[in-house]
Amino acid sequence: MNLAILCICDFEDWNNPTSSTIGGASGVIKSILPYIKAEKIYLIGSTSKKEHLKREIKLNENITIYPIVYLPTGSKVPERIRTFWYSRNINEVFRMYNIHSIYSHSEEMLYWADPTYTILYHMHGATNALAKAKNKLFRNKIFQILWSNIRKRNIDNANKIIVIDHLCFDIVKKYHKQENAILISNFVDTSVFYFDTIRSGLLNEINENIILFVGRLEEVKGLELYVDIVSYLDKKEKGKWKGVLVGRGSYKKNIEDYIKSKSQASLFFFLGAVFDQQKLRKIYSQSSVLIISSFFEGIPMVVLEALACNTPVVSTDVGGIKQLISDEKKCFVIDKRDPALFAEKILQMLNKNKGLNSEFKFSVTEASVTINKILSQA
Repeated sequence: MNLAILCICDFEDWNNPTSSTIGGASGVIKSILPYIKAEKIYLIGSTSKKEHLKREIKLNENITIYPIVYLPTGSKVPERIRTFWYSRNINEVFRMYNIHSIYSHSEEMLYWADPTYTILYHMHGATNALAKAKNKLFRNKIFQILWSNIRKRNIDNANKIIVIDHLCFDIVKKYHKQENAILISNFVDTSVFYFDTIRSGLLNEINENIILFVGRLEEVKGLELYVDIVSYLDKKEKGKWKGVLVGRGSYKKNIEDYIKSKSQASLFFFLGAVFDQQKLRKIYSQSSVLIISSFFEGIPMVVLEALACNTPVVSTDVGGIKQLISDEKKCFVIDKRDPALFAEKILQMLNKNKGLNSEFKFSVTEASVTINKILSQA
């Protein structure tokens, strides 16, 4: 079987902190790729280097990167729109590589795929992607309707649809395709993410309890709430807390200005983007808690990565976290965007015992069995 994996991801720059296309979907692919059973795997994604467009980049004997989308650095056109345009001839790529099955993590690429292929469509969230576009122009209702139509076509054409939460399932049900839906929460490789007793070299200068944020520094992440939580804890227990932000994005200046307006610059440490999973594991393991302050999410990969490292999570009520992950032991959901409520919950569970997490339910090994079975039905 020859398999095409579709994603708006610069696979060549997978571990490059300056890459502009790394997100939750690529994290899922990175976790499951070693467990996929196929003779040849083609990672069909994007590139910021025009000379690499439609050029083979061999990862190993059976995995090849083939970028079909050019995403120039600093472009004002949303990556989803550029991806939709550049993917028009994707079936030519499938024919060129004798593709049998498609495992898609990209709405925009999959739209153009011939439905005669075996298609596994992985939904990464129920929210209309353009509702949270960086450029407010593309939040226009007309664009959102167009994007919803793209998703409808993908649901109609897919043989099977992975829904990560009940919200995704409700969308599939709306289009009367619920019989094709399979509920699989996002997953992580527990051979990579686990509690690590070795301290992170990136955090050598920090001895305080770490309140961690990992993700894109964008408006949708609600980072003002995160800042307020750390500030509140500092007022309660002076000198005991430090906020560490892992990631980068267009909202960084906004959040730095917000921190300065509160005269709290000394409380926060911007670590930048960290895509090396070994380094991330150590950061999670050394942190007291991971905060999800977002307005919208699906099943954030960072939640599962943190829990695999036995690091508690306190989150806003977004996506499927409350229904699928919240257990009142390690993962807590707060219904209101109130920093005091977050801080109180963090203080309640501060005396946790960290060690091997034998109860972790979101390992890639179980999910890969189902996914391989679907993909082999070409």
